Amino acid sequence: MKRILYLWLLAFWVVSGLHAQDLHFSQFAYSPSNLNPALTGVFRGNTRLAANVRSQWSAVPVDYLTFSAGGDIKIPKRYDKNGFFAAGMAFNYDQAGLSRLNLANLNFSGSYTHQLASFAFLTAGVQAGFTRRGFDLDKLTFDAQYDPLTSVGDPSKNHGEDFPAFSNTFGDLSAGINFRFQDYSSCEIVNDLSKRSYLDVGIGIFHLNRPDQSFGNNGDSKLFIRYSPYLLANKQAGDIVDVFANLNFQFQGPYREWLAALGGRVYIDRTPGNQLSVALSCGYRFNKEFGDAVFPALEVQVDRIHGSFSYDINLSDFNVATLRRGGPEFTIRYIISRVCFNNKYFCPLL
Repeated sequence: MKRILYLWLLAFWVVSGLHAQDLHFSQFAYSPSNLNPALTGVFRGNTRLAANVRSQWSAVPVDYLTFSAGGDIKIPKRYDKNGFFAAGMAFNYDQAGLSRLNLANLNFSGSYTHQLASFAFLTAGVQAGFTRRGFDLDKLTFDAQYDPLTSVGDPSKNHGEDFPAFSNTFGDLSAGINFRFQDYSSCEIVNDLSKRSYLDVGIGIFHLNRPDQSFGNNGDSKLFIRYSPYLLANKQAGDIVDVFANLNFQFQGPYREWLAALGGRVYIDRTPGNQLSVALSCGYRFNKEFGDAVFPALEVQVDRIHGSFSYDINLSDFNVATLRRGGPEFTIRYIISRVCFNNKYFCPLL
């Protein structure tokens, strides 16, 4: 355990000199495909479906809308009693500002999880996909369109700008590793939520092929590699109470971001088929120069459905324009579980 934690800390310090800015979520723990491809298949159950929606800075013209949806499934190998494969797919969409600068990508991921001990699992994952970036000029005005008689822009005038292209499509490749620590000494046939403590430590590495995202043909806007080390921990503090903490560090070229969240969960009913829990948490996002936002969150689980809502309260100097209204974020997740019989990796525990 100590050796693996030291390796994770070393990975953090190696990339801490770099800086990140892909699409991101405050509830990063519930967007696994954007956190690390190696989280594919690492969950309680057989099949997981999830969606995230984020609206940011709607009070100003440069508002953001981000959407992500996907799913993953375990694929057992009957002759391999020490591991299993998993596959997943995710779609992401992001749009910002009056130019409707947008990004849409479709990713496919695969992973293999190997049991190192009764309490430790190592997962390696890869992700490949296609991304399209684009924008339009319908709501933009330029200097050449200025009408001195009305003191406003005249969209019927030629804007005088030369855009070689309004969209770009490119391939993308990512990878990562994840260590899961969780008691697996005895397999549960039905998930009665009696074993809930776990720890995930890992790092995702995105844009390994450094794709060119420019709208021209000069190849001068290659994406920086994004490094995403994280820690996701849940501690069972009693029969019906858990505490959890999530940390994520994002480094990408000149950008960097740190996110931390701490919360507690109460299980109102643990009966299989009628399980009900409620959680409250609060997170903080910041970088080297300033604190960006604090985001309280409310989570509710009803049987197989998990939903959560958070709201970003802007703390940076930009609050002069936003009036601290960062924006809401919603997540929903549905997990399908089966009764565990022949293959223990279909057990609900992992």
